[in-house]
Amino acid sequence: MKKVFLMALLINPIISIAQSSFSVKAGAQTTGIANAQIGDNQNRFGFYIGGFYNLQMKNGFSFQPELIYSYEQFNNVNISTIEYFGGIENSENTQPRFDEYYKMNLIKLPFLLKYQPTKFYVELGPQIAYLISIKGKIEDKFNKLPTKEGKLEAINNLQFSIAFGGGYQLNEKLDVSLRADLGLTKFSEYTYIKNFNISAGVSYKL
Repeated sequence: MKKVFLMALLINPIISIAQSSFSVKAGAQTTGIANAQIGDNQNRFGFYIGGFYNLQMKNGFSFQPELIYSYEQFNNVNISTIEYFGGIENSENTQPRFDEYYKMNLIKLPFLLKYQPTKFYVELGPQIAYLISIKGKIEDKFNKLPTKEGKLEAINNLQFSIAFGGGYQLNEKLDVSLRADLGLTKFSEYTYIKNFNISAGVSYKL
């Protein structure tokens, strides 16, 4: 009986390895501001590329950690002077005046629980993103202040979000997916901005 138990312990990791797989993925995405507190959100397009490891469990469930490079852009437009600087409200400074533009490079690490009872699947989990770089530009619509552009300082390099989505397995190698992630972390202690991201792409099993 002990020998049977020991053999089962030895075989179990082999089965797990046989049911695991590596895949690469790429796609397009759009990024914006969730619940913009000042100004208006304006989504812009970007792209992502990366890969993931899928570890099969029981009853259609699997664990899927991913490593993704993501290029994202978004705008915060029609910001009034009173919103941007604060102060006393009047007819002039409540008019839309400033537009802000952002470009980001990130490394993302989603840790997803995937459920696939058929060719369709759903997935959900936390995501950590490391901000490699971010550039911003501020434009004054009234041309009373010079345009400011360059690298932004005092930014939280670690961003946390919740990722969820689903997809369809086209064949043994290829599937298509749609995913959203909602930011939980502000860029810095001095800003209100949190992002949401919607992506669509394909993955190929190696």
